Amino acid sequence: MSRNRCRAWCLALVAVCWTAGLRGVEAASGDADGTYTVTITKVETSQDGGTTYQTIFSGSQDINIASVSAGAVAAGLASGAALDVGTYNTVRVTIGDTLRAKGYVNNAGNTVFTNGGTDGSASSTNGGVLNTPGSAYAISTYTIPAANRTNTTSGLSMVVQVGKSPAVTVKFDTSGVLSVIGGGVVPGAPLVTITSS
Repeated sequence: MSRNRCRAWCLALVAVCWTAGLRGVEAASGDADGTYTVTITKVETSQDGGTTYQTIFSGSQDINIASVSAGAVAAGLASGAALDVGTYNTVRVTIGDTLRAKGYVNNAGNTVFTNGGTDGSASSTNGGVLNTPGSAYAISTYTIPAANRTNTTSGLSMVVQVGKSPAVTVKFDTSGVLSVIGGGVVPGAPLVTITSS
């Protein structure tokens, strides 16, 4: 039996899941300063709430979701993917094992900033000043725990019809994604908005 297929230009992307053993959380947050990069390794979509999936991207693509062009890069991943006709309600995204971020957080009269290090050594403090990262201000690398590298988004309604591909828009908001935990900068999940028409 042949199935009707159409080309879809779609992608519902990443809500970066981050679990960091929340101990000593200070009440401060900061924005990503132009860099909040993850590597997308797989994007799958489902018509049956996640019982079965169809892969629309498999590979390795870095996406800086703090960039104004992030939505276009994300959409390009699924460009030309052939999807079965129907309504898709779930998307599953798998990301690589690292996140690269740059930014700072004002906390208790200090600026805590990314310093180019990795994980527990990824931040420094510029004491006694606000909004002023130190001279070591750079992109830091964070390891994403294996259990947090796959994110499933449900409740979508993306309709694929014969001869008509849905228009899917993905927007990312990285404001407030950085927190201070245990005295260091820790990245959190960005706000992801997905619409389809």
